[in-house]
Amino acid sequence: MALFDFKRNGENTMSENHGKLDLDYPFFSYDNQEKRFKDLTYNHTDTLKNKFNIKSNYKLSEKEENIVKLKIGMFLEQKEEIYERVQLETQDDKIAFLKAINNYLYKEIYDFAGKFRTYDFAGQSNDNPHYFIQPVKLEDFDIAFNEVFKGFDKDYYERCSYEEKIALFSLNMSKLYDIQTFVKGNSVTTLLFSQLFAERELGLEIDIDRLLKNNDVSELFALAHEKDLLPLIEAMDECTSEPHRYDKLFEDELENEEIEQDEELEI
Repeated sequence: MALFDFKRNGENTMSENHGKLDLDYPFFSYDNQEKRFKDLTYNHTDTLKNKFNIKSNYKLSEKEENIVKLKIGMFLEQKEEIYERVQLETQDDKIAFLKAINNYLYKEIYDFAGKFRTYDFAGQSNDNPHYFIQPVKLEDFDIAFNEVFKGFDKDYYERCSYEEKIALFSLNMSKLYDIQTFVKGNSVTTLLFSQLFAERELGLEIDIDRLLKNNDVSELFALAHEKDLLPLIEAMDECTSEPHRYDKLFEDELENEEIEQDEELEI
């Protein structure tokens, strides 16, 4: 399998405009959305069309799980190199990175990997079938992204304590998940995208392996979608550290000792 690559179909996905949705009425008509929705699955089944032509949901889920686990591992191995190459200065940069992650994880399985969903129908989450997700409407994508990406600005966290950073960061991750940008993989795509921001902009290190092993991340996001954010905050707190936090505490303690020594000398 190929390493993480920002190129898809000969185009540089890291700099391409994400393509605002066509606001012409026919695109949003119920009939056209229903057709696009039905075109995703094989006839007379609810199994998503896939490159392996697997028509059993069970077998497809098993295949998908094995591939995506492998791809996540490969992504994390390349993490430092990826983060050096990624620019997240603009909204288009952020959306292009989201698309690149989703495409990387699912391109061996689905043709729609890395592409926005094109229907509004609420229903069972493709990430967790036990939860029903009400997605953001297609015509509200740009508004939703504008709002969400305000929470992915380091200035937003400037005066936050460590605990407040974790809580606010978890909230903003859940808001990104709530958009339900893609047909598949919204939870893991959100997580890998958020990790870059947390480590590069906030100085927080997230142990993704531990988080995925100890938790059903799609369930945490689904619960947050239902306004129960605490499980996600607790899971993030268990798997997140702030290395420079303790360096700063040590520096402050050393500085206080030097001040005390100077005061004793003056006496």
